[in-house]
Amino acid sequence: MSRLPGTNTDRPSTCEVPRSQRGTHCEVPRSQRGTHCEVPRSQRGTTMVELMIGLVIIMILSAMAVPGTAGIVRAYNLRAAADQLVYAVDLARGQSMANRRAYGIQFADPKVGGRFSFNVIQGKDATCASIVGGTVVKTVDMGVANLNNDPAIQIVDLAPIELKNGASFPCFKSDGRVIRADNGLTYSAPGGTTLGGGDIVLQLQRVEGTALIGTALQVQIGYNGSARVVFGRPIAALQGSGKGGAP
Repeated sequence: MSRLPGTNTDRPSTCEVPRSQRGTHCEVPRSQRGTHCEVPRSQRGTTMVELMIGLVIIMILSAMAVPGTAGIVRAYNLRAAADQLVYAVDLARGQSMANRRAYGIQFADPKVGGRFSFNVIQGKDATCASIVGGTVVKTVDMGVANLNNDPAIQIVDLAPIELKNGASFPCFKSDGRVIRADNGLTYSAPGGTTLGGGDIVLQLQRVEGTALIGTALQVQIGYNGSARVVFGRPIAALQGSGKGGAP
């Protein structure tokens, strides 16, 4: 130990503590403290500057990730809506074959710019006419300001043209076929397209307020009762999956 000038008290110039008195950190009686106390780097806390730098890095990474994440979420919401229609088609077709009754999918607003909303209805018997006034077995509403607060989906195109007539909604027969509920005929093949006779296609897209956002997709329902989701192809370019033909 070194003696400080002008005093009889011996004080260490550094943090020198007997081994038996050492703890997990530098705890020294006040009378024995020196000019400084070196603490191992592994025991030091985080400074305010280091915290601020960390927060800035997190904010930058979050800002970079948001645009891509928003696009993924929109695509997921749109696909979820399309899957709801595919599931409804499978339900109507399967139940019509199992129960020997006609089932229908009635769209609330079947037009370009219409809200994506429909009911699956069980008919009273095997005739399509019995669907009117039948039992609603499933309801889907994903239009603007829907009750479930789901992302808003809009019908941006549909074919063939007679589908826009609310009375000509798809009727699923007990043999699995899809025909018009109003007259029992197959849907026509739109002129200038490659759609097969009897096929139905709805094109859906996300909407926020009055603006359409993201990429549209199509749900195709074949004359044979099959359904599929198609991305990024206009209705006129879709090849019909149904075989067409008379009912």
